[in-house]
Amino acid sequence: MMGLTPRQADCLAFIRGRLEAGHVAPSYEEIAAHLRIVKSNVHRMVHALEERGHIRLIRNRERSIALVADGVTKPMEAGLALLSRVTGKSRDQLVAQAVEEFLERQVRR
Repeated sequence: MMGLTPRQADCLAFIRGRLEAGHVAPSYEEIAAHLRIVKSNVHRMVHALEERGHIRLIRNRERSIALVADGVTKPMEAGLALLSRVTGKSRDQLVAQAVEEFLERQVRR
C-alpha cells in the first residue's frame, strides 16, 4: 500500500479484515495483541493511517475506526481529519458546511 510502512500496512489489513467481516472495529488492545506491539505504538500507527487518509476516527466513541469510502480521495480525507482537529468540528459538520457553502454559491450564479 502506497505511503505506508510494513507495520502500518499490517495494521490497516487487520482493521480492514475485521470491518469487512462485519465485526466492530478492533480496539487498540486487540490491534496491539494482533501485531504484538504496545498500545502506545498502536495509537501512533492509527493516527498515521488517519493522516494518510486510509481510515477515519470517529471522535468520542469507543471502537471508532472507520474505513474511508472509495469515492473519497486520501488527500480529501486527510484534509478533513486535519481540519477537524484544528477547528474542533466533526468530519460530518465540516462536510455539511462545505456542501452548504457550495450550494449557496451555485444558487447565486
